Amino acid sequence: MRNGLNIELRDLRYFETIAELKHLGQASEALHRTQPALTKCIHRLEEALGAPLFDRKGRGLELTAVGKEFYLRAKKIREASDRYLNDMEDFIAGSAGRVRIGCGPITADYLLPRVCALALRHAPNVSLDITIGTNYELKEAIRQERLDMIVGVISDDDEFINQGFIDDVVVVAASGKHPIFGLPSVSLEDLLDYHWILPSPPVQSRKWLDRVFAVNKLPKPTTHIEANTLPSIHDLIAGTELLCFLSRLTLDHPKTRGLLKEVELKETTMVRQLGITYPQGALTPATRRIIELLNQHNQDGRLSLGE
Repeated sequence: MRNGLNIELRDLRYFETIAELKHLGQASEALHRTQPALTKCIHRLEEALGAPLFDRKGRGLELTAVGKEFYLRAKKIREASDRYLNDMEDFIAGSAGRVRIGCGPITADYLLPRVCALALRHAPNVSLDITIGTNYELKEAIRQERLDMIVGVISDDDEFINQGFIDDVVVVAASGKHPIFGLPSVSLEDLLDYHWILPSPPVQSRKWLDRVFAVNKLPKPTTHIEANTLPSIHDLIAGTELLCFLSRLTLDHPKTRGLLKEVELKETTMVRQLGITYPQGALTPATRRIIELLNQHNQDGRLSLGE
């Protein structure tokens, strides 16, 4: 016995019914199994345990002391098995499990709340593990299988699957008192007269802005402060004469509205999309379920920022 018991769950279920009915014939009818088959089941269990489980009492059966103890344990094993199998069914259906979501600073305010609301409403047994970071950090986490999906700025690379849901525009901005707003018109060259606060070089929006100046044969902006997330330091920007490159969503956010003003210039207006990014190949059922919910609600127009 110390080497482990070789007992099938089916035999435990049969034994439980026999013990409760105390009659082989009645158990046979309840289980739709022949009496000889149930007798063999009892013999298999008694052989595995090395002790009798039943005593004959008239035409019925009575549990032995070992049988009574084994019944209690068999019942717990069966209930645990049912519970784990049900949990597995929920996992396969995508209605249970864990989804590890990476989220960018912008989408943390705008798209992530919609993702969480959908999960709570339509997949309440799915838990969400959320990590906030820059897109390049989050993509690296997907490569290392530490995240299941990203809710953030999407790109057109072929490494991952990207689905866009919300349009976003990134523009140059500054404090409303910035001297640049005193100019009759603003050019790319004018932007180089001021210092900037910008995202780190690997960030997609920073790459795009640097490329704009390079294409126009101009030097890159002079970066005075680098930060991996700009939306959270709007107060700093508003109190300086630094230029920044921010989403219009951030400029119009209730927390920042009126603090910063857009420097209107066509060349530095970046159009992008916010959505989801996830790896090619196998996904957990819960991750697939969240993606299905997002696609369904996007088709219905319920992911619009106007909602």
